Amino acid sequence: MTKGGHYGAAITAQVVLLAYFELCILIPLGRWNDQPGHVAFSSGNIILGAAIGGAQLLLLIGTVWRLKPLLWFGLLGDTVWLLLHIYSLWVPYVLGATPQYARMYARVWSRTTKLLPDLGNHLAPVAMHILIDVSVVAVIVTLVSYPRSLQAAGTSSERSAG
Repeated sequence: MTKGGHYGAAITAQVVLLAYFELCILIPLGRWNDQPGHVAFSSGNIILGAAIGGAQLLLLIGTVWRLKPLLWFGLLGDTVWLLLHIYSLWVPYVLGATPQYARMYARVWSRTTKLLPDLGNHLAPVAMHILIDVSVVAVIVTLVSYPRSLQAAGTSSERSAG
C-alpha cells in the first residue's frame, strides 16, 4: 500500500470510529444501545463521550499533521481499549460468564441487539460493542502501518536526495 493509501485508511478508520462511538454514546438508538438509564446527553454520557471522543480527536489530529508522538499515544490508548473489551466482553463469551457478570449483563444489555447467540452462560457481546471493536481493530491496524509508511517514505526520499 502506498503512503497515501495508508494515510487514507488511517483517517477513514478514525473518523468512522469517532462518529460511530459518539452516535452510540450520545443518542438513544432503540435496541441498538438500549441501556437502563441511557438518556440523550446525560452528564455521564457526555463525560464518557468527551473523554474517548477527545482522545480519538487528538489521534486524528496526530494522523493529519503526522505527529508521531500522538500516533503512538493513540495506538497505545486504542490497544488498551481493545484489551479492556476483550477482557470484559469476549472472555465471558468464550469462557462463560460468572454469576456476577450474568446479573450485570441481564440488567444492562438484556434488551440490546445481538449478532451472536448466547450459549448457556456464554453471553454474547452486544452488536453495538462488536462494531466498536471492529472499528478499534481497524484503527490499530492502520496505525501500525501508517507510521511505518511515513518512515519508509522518508528513508526512500532521503536516499534519492543523497
